[in-house]
Amino acid sequence: MEQHTPRHRPTGQYAAADPRRAAIIDAALALFAKAGYLNSSLAKIAAEAGTSATVITHHFGSKQRLLMAVLEAREERTVRTFGRLGPGSGGDDVRALFREVLALAAYNLTQPGLIQLYTRLSAEAGDPSHPAHGYFAERYERVAHSLAAALQRSVEAGQLRPETDPESIAREILAVSDGLQVQWAVAEGRLDFVGLYRAHLDRLAQALTLDGQGLGEPTGAERLP
Repeated sequence: MEQHTPRHRPTGQYAAADPRRAAIIDAALALFAKAGYLNSSLAKIAAEAGTSATVITHHFGSKQRLLMAVLEAREERTVRTFGRLGPGSGGDDVRALFREVLALAAYNLTQPGLIQLYTRLSAEAGDPSHPAHGYFAERYERVAHSLAAALQRSVEAGQLRPETDPESIAREILAVSDGLQVQWAVAEGRLDFVGLYRAHLDRLAQALTLDGQGLGEPTGAERLP
């Protein structure tokens, strides 16, 4: 018999649209983050959500589609909460761009389950047969392209050194972010992710800008609770 009291509290648009669907997404997110996609069955997700595998299939069709819904929910929540922090929102000011990236990183730390989920899934998705492989491949290209475009604007505005390679710098920023996320997850949150990430971006700003200036004092957004 289906239970009607989910263990996970639905949030955001999904809760308003359909509390049961939101509960399933939240339960799947938590279980994927803890055990990985491959080790999370629909029966286990259903138990966490206080429902049945049949109901999950009714709402999502399959475990693979549920995974896509979880990833889309993560993107939607981030954009809704911090849409102004998109990689291109810094205009041609590279320091503003880096500060916005840091603020988004600080926000992500308030959702440790999402970081654990991404850490696990990005590793699993290296296998081309994994259902999330296409999602991560597309996302990396999209984010790298957005960052590179913002950095190119800074070059054209005369803020960055003309020999700067926006594409390689964008890839470096993503690599450092992902590497620190893995270490943060393994250290169970004891690593100063934002501090280390900020130090890297500060060094980049000093090395790449014509005036050699870093990021200055941390902003409040970089220290989100």
